[in-house]
Amino acid sequence: MTDFDALLQKTDPDRRMAALFAPPELRGRLFTLYAFYHEIAKVPDTVSEAVVGEMRLAWARDAVADLFAEPPKVRRHDIYEALSELREAPGGPDRDTLTALVEARAADLGQGPFPTRDDRRDYVDRAAVTLMRAAARLLKPDLDLGGEPGAAIMAAGRLWGFVGLLRAFPALCEAGRPPFSADELAASELTEIDLAKGRRPEAVKAALPGLMKEAEDARAMLTRTRSSLPADVFPAVGYAGLASGYLQALKRVSDPYREVVDRPLASRQWRLTWASLTGRV
Repeated sequence: MTDFDALLQKTDPDRRMAALFAPPELRGRLFTLYAFYHEIAKVPDTVSEAVVGEMRLAWARDAVADLFAEPPKVRRHDIYEALSELREAPGGPDRDTLTALVEARAADLGQGPFPTRDDRRDYVDRAAVTLMRAAARLLKPDLDLGGEPGAAIMAAGRLWGFVGLLRAFPALCEAGRPPFSADELAASELTEIDLAKGRRPEAVKAALPGLMKEAEDARAMLTRTRSSLPADVFPAVGYAGLASGYLQALKRVSDPYREVVDRPLASRQWRLTWASLTGRV
């Protein structure tokens, strides 16, 4: 049986650290959800051809459909066996939510920049925001996602998602999936080959403010709405509070291709502990 805690400690440490603030039973449910997300998110980076990735995500999509069939069919896979139990839990994700997460990661099998900035924001919403909403509902099944708490979760998910694109910039460029929109790329006079080969770092820095502004706008929205978040959902959203530190470090990067932004583990642990005590994401 896969140890989801150990898996997430290696692959998704910030979400895992926030989840540790949940009661044990609820913590395990968050770990299951995050392990599923990791399983599908890694697909584009572990295949050499898009068609193979499409086949693996199709398998995941069918496995989700099987879980919600009548009667349910559970595939012999640690994650889907755990998801079958999660489905029965209060606030557990439904078929549409899990399928949406699979579809969101399917976009990573494509090449080139995002067609528009709206497409980039939609990608972040379908991935980071959808996952955060699902996690919050596991902790508080009656959470009103249509009111101000929903707006706060959207802001937190967007902040995390946009900062994630910035932190993954070197890897995304090398993989042929630069996180620019087509108009940002055209305005910078950069080419996809420039980005894939790590050329013209100064031009890249000049093109990044649009993506930085998306993150800053999400942070401002979170600041305005975070007081509406009930304390119960902190383990599902608290890691978004780490994004501000990452964002400040990203602004100091001189070569976006070669500087991978991280923060010391101790400072991240302290930030989450402080946030949990104050209730401020």
